[in-house]
Amino acid sequence: MAPETLDPTPLSRRHTRLFLAIVHAAIPPGEVLKLPVDEEDLVHKLGLTLASMPPEGRIAVRLSLWFFEWGCLLFHARPFTALEESAQGRWVGRWTESRIFLIRQAARLLLTLVKPAHIGRRAVQAAIGHPPDRLKDVAPRVPLELPMEQVITVFERDTEVRCQVAVVGSGAGGAVVAAELAEKGIDVVLVEEGRIHETEEFGGDPMKSLRNTYRDGGTTLALGRPALPVPLGMTVGGTTTINSGTCFRTPERILKKWEALGLPVDRADVDRHFRSIEKRLSVQPVPDPLLGGSSHVIARGASALNLEHGPLKRNIQGCEGSAVCAFGCPREAKQSMNVTYVPDALRAGARLYTGLRAHTILRDGGRAGGLIASPTRGGPALTVRADAVVSACGSISGVPFLKGVGLKNRHLGRHLTLHPAAKIAALMPEVVDGWKDTPQGYGITEYADEGLMFEGAFVPPAYSSIAVPFVGRAYTEVMEQFRHLAMFGLFVSDGPNGRVLRGPDGKAILFYWMSRKDLEQVRRGLKILARVFFAAGAERIFLPLAGAESQDTLEEALEVLARPLDPWALELMAFHPLGTARMSTSPRGGVVDPNLQSWEVPGLYVVDGGIFPTSLGVNPQLSIMAWAHRAAEHIAEQVQ
Repeated sequence: MAPETLDPTPLSRRHTRLFLAIVHAAIPPGEVLKLPVDEEDLVHKLGLTLASMPPEGRIAVRLSLWFFEWGCLLFHARPFTALEESAQGRWVGRWTESRIFLIRQAARLLLTLVKPAHIGRRAVQAAIGHPPDRLKDVAPRVPLELPMEQVITVFERDTEVRCQVAVVGSGAGGAVVAAELAEKGIDVVLVEEGRIHETEEFGGDPMKSLRNTYRDGGTTLALGRPALPVPLGMTVGGTTTINSGTCFRTPERILKKWEALGLPVDRADVDRHFRSIEKRLSVQPVPDPLLGGSSHVIARGASALNLEHGPLKRNIQGCEGSAVCAFGCPREAKQSMNVTYVPDALRAGARLYTGLRAHTILRDGGRAGGLIASPTRGGPALTVRADAVVSACGSISGVPFLKGVGLKNRHLGRHLTLHPAAKIAALMPEVVDGWKDTPQGYGITEYADEGLMFEGAFVPPAYSSIAVPFVGRAYTEVMEQFRHLAMFGLFVSDGPNGRVLRGPDGKAILFYWMSRKDLEQVRRGLKILARVFFAAGAERIFLPLAGAESQDTLEEALEVLARPLDPWALELMAFHPLGTARMSTSPRGGVVDPNLQSWEVPGLYVVDGGIFPTSLGVNPQLSIMAWAHRAAEHIAEQVQ
């Protein structure tokens, strides 16, 4: 395992006391889970987590701690840390169940820090029945050999290089463009803000992977109604390195929508690009031996209700079910960009510069003529002279970059869709062992054409701990039944409800306001998933709805879900930001033309999820890759 790349943020004595008091109150010992809190380990992990967060995130944590401590004076005439243990437990519960959104969010923030830090301990995992060493001997099926002479991570002075095409970002868009161009003999420079991670870094400690491979430690947040966490990758391979690998083609109903907007959609050409990508990535349905856990539960319930369901397609080769896809594949079985297109680009002669953030586009007679990038922590700059520049930074990070280099198109940063996602956890009468399954390897596709997708959602104990919406004895009792927990998720094909702005520090600021229509879709999805779980024999389900989480019968759950949903009470996430630099047939309708070239700056291309003019309703990585494959052909014609 590679050494930690972060130094822990020191905790003050008061903050240390507060965090320890919170974890003792939130996770008291039970019948099985009797292990004391390892206070030194907890403080160390909290320091590392805080170090991975942006400054505004650390400020939010400190403010939450301050109000948590001193708000107690209004009710107990003493700060939280001065209360007796039983009173502390009641205070934590009061915050967790508060009807006031900001108080509940503050409690959620603090619990999201302390729960994984404690439950993620090896001894705690063993106590709840999860084998902590199950991936100890997992190794890559075939060790990946990279031409490291093509990878530049450090240079001592300002450096200038020349190439034909400069690509910013190495995820689903950038990696495909870079490889396709390099394999055509075009000189490519690939610039990535993250770094290369050795395969042995994956699989051991999900919390460490989150800190090292996710942007801001996975704390990116869309502000609005409600606030939505939007986890984004920041590593070679981009988000493909830490996603679940689910691969869908762009649905026909979406292609028809784009045609209605005037965009040319040649079905035979689109099919050709998809076939090329799918062959290279070994896209295939998840085989039966790799399905278990929650997938078996959902299959049973969906069959009882006569719903269409089955294995989903993923980019896998030699998968043996490590089930930590969202934290990097320890076997290199997931055919993400870091083990496929990026190595292919390097072998074909492309150069990769890591740890650099591009911030300037050079101009040559009005055209894009290269870029300037600097290390994220300061240092010598890299200047790349090029005939064309490709922005593949993603729908979120791409906006401040493109705004920062001078694009003025009024659509840039608007029309953000996120696929708002919810989950339900269920206690089953049988042992489920959710880790013996393929994350997002199974789905209910009955309602896909209606904008509702249902996919698996199990994660390791450290992060499953957050999905259990309780504190105190109620929390401990559920975690002691960890082997009986099943989880499944859903997301909705949403409208363009969000916007990305460029902050004063050049970072993205996200806003999202869920529409009533999309909120109703979430409610409908939760009703369907509740029916599926109870049809499968669930004894109890946990809804992502503050104040109405635990439901013992289907009738109770449907009664709760019959009421209008309060968006502020929902616990949602989002995983597929799209639409912020959409393609169009004219500058009045979008940011790039159908060949993904900027309407404003010739020679500047945008190749990421931002180009799509509508929500996709399915996981977007394969669509991004196919449109990148198509764009690469056009770019090659322009620069050769």
